[in-house]
Amino acid sequence: MFEYLRPRSLDTAQEVIEYLALHQAAQDFRLEVEYREQFEAHCQWYYQTAAENRADLAQMRREANLLGWFSRRRDEGSLR
Repeated sequence: MFEYLRPRSLDTAQEVIEYLALHQAAQDFRLEVEYREQFEAHCQWYYQTAAENRADLAQMRREANLLGWFSRRRDEGSLR
């Protein structure tokens, strides 16, 4: 089935097993590198989004709270 992976110079079953193990290790390494790159990209996206959200929150806190003028809780608290 995997004859196309087997180099022609490998004659014994042990050599084929070692070759396939090496191939599997190389593939595992490649997958690990891809995973780490994707995780790093996700972290960068998360940090950027968090910074944007903090900036939006700071801007909202600076703006006037128009709906707060109509809040009953605020009026009830000031009557006491």
